[in-house]
Amino acid sequence: MKKKIEQSISNSKIAIVFFVFLTFIVGISLILKVAAVIKDSQFDDSKRFTLSLTNGKNIEVISLSPDSKDITVFKFDSNVKFEEVGRILEIPIDGFITFKSQDLNQKISLLFKSAVFNCNNLKTNLTIIDLLKLAISARAIPENSINTIIVKDPSKLDLGKVDRLVIDSFIENERQTIKIINGTGVSGLGSRLARFITNMGGNVIMVATENGKEKKSYISYIDKRTYTVKRLQKILGYEVVRNKDNTLSDVTIVIGEDKLNNIPF
Repeated sequence: MKKKIEQSISNSKIAIVFFVFLTFIVGISLILKVAAVIKDSQFDDSKRFTLSLTNGKNIEVISLSPDSKDITVFKFDSNVKFEEVGRILEIPIDGFITFKSQDLNQKISLLFKSAVFNCNNLKTNLTIIDLLKLAISARAIPENSINTIIVKDPSKLDLGKVDRLVIDSFIENERQTIKIINGTGVSGLGSRLARFITNMGGNVIMVATENGKEKKSYISYIDKRTYTVKRLQKILGYEVVRNKDNTLSDVTIVIGEDKLNNIPF
């Protein structure tokens, strides 16, 4: 009888140890998953964030600035390609959401709230944390601070008006001088990037064309890796290097042949 009791106690201890070990493993897994989601999050609620949305029929671009508490919405009223809206507006698109059958003609805060509750049915590059933060930030912005622009004909869009509505105040305030070198042999590519960066608030002081061709695209800086440099790296996907010899500009961007198939501007 005594042996049976001891055996029962031993089995109970093993079960408890196993349960504790299993709980520990599950807890660690959850922590790692949450950490991965946080790491993959893109929306910084202190800086401007621009994203494109579509339900398969309609297309919108929403640019939200929690810092200055304003939202600009571009509603496209013509048949444009979803992936082309950034090039049409000449502004960077940070994220995208493709709904299955969501009405886009509703309050921005409700739209993001719907995205949170239907996140499993979305096609997006944003995390659930991004969607939650967007919903909270949009709710804090008053309706009278939301500008809506109907884009009936993209060719007649006043891009000079666009840039003031979606400018990145952090880039504008840093006032980093930027030089652009087109090393691809594709005419006009440097000017296109210059307009793109200017619309973000960048201070482009020179656009040049390389006599020969550059195989690799990169961004160089002379002092420190500023917010402007980090933002350009994220948008363009170029390698960043430090260049102590450059005295003409704070930042130099070289467009090489390696990125010709992936141009966001």
